[in-house]
Amino acid sequence: MKNLLLQYYIPYESFDADLGGVELPDWAKAGSECAQMYAKFCGAEYKLANDRYFEHLDPRLDSLRIFYDPQYEEYDNILTLDLDMLITTNENIFESFDQESDVAMVHELDVHTGPPAGWLKRVMDVPQWKRGIIAYGKQLFGKDWEFPKSTVYPEERFRYLNGGVQLWTKHGRMKAREHFTSVDEYVLRTRYTEQMYVNLQLSQPVFNVYELDTYWNRMPYQWGKGKWPDGKINHYLARDKFNIPKLWKGMKDGQISRDCSWCKERN
Repeated sequence: MKNLLLQYYIPYESFDADLGGVELPDWAKAGSECAQMYAKFCGAEYKLANDRYFEHLDPRLDSLRIFYDPQYEEYDNILTLDLDMLITTNENIFESFDQESDVAMVHELDVHTGPPAGWLKRVMDVPQWKRGIIAYGKQLFGKDWEFPKSTVYPEERFRYLNGGVQLWTKHGRMKAREHFTSVDEYVLRTRYTEQMYVNLQLSQPVFNVYELDTYWNRMPYQWGKGKWPDGKINHYLARDKFNIPKLWKGMKDGQISRDCSWCKERN
């Protein structure tokens, strides 16, 4: 198997300090170094992309490049990771999912009602003239269409996959190339970014989605107030990302005890 761990950093506005401006910020450098070491541990190649693919669209939609750019066709599996993450496990994620599936991702727990994502209920159910995503889905796929339920967390209203960790098989990427609807039309008719686009497209019955457990993409509001991050991959959202350099240094120095033998400086 030829596997790739892919990350991308595309600057937004140069005055946007939170996103690092036009330079790769320290938190992204640390996230990249961690991912690069994990890729080596997993026997995968590593790439950090910083070029544009959809130059006329929101830069975040460039994460969809793996479906259309021929340079990625040589890989059996591609893991895309956000840069605001630290990996803390000795488990090889490329061996932790069903190879017959099209993609492996994590359902975002409590996204419909709990903090910080109570916004989802507000934006999903608005009518089409307000560019609501459910209304747009029914327009695309028929009046009886709805988002599927999570197979791991069936008590949730419906499945909502976080785009920070996506593990795509080759046949899944080719299927996406064939069945994903126009991203340009999506941008015109909705007000959401690539994560909602991927969720919308993966709601089609043709896709076989493997749901990883929540610890493969664990977010601050799930850790518990005052508790240490407990994920296999911890996702430092918003301003939490600025803690990444210090945490990563502690992991490498052995001052912060983590399960990743591969992340120690001596290796």
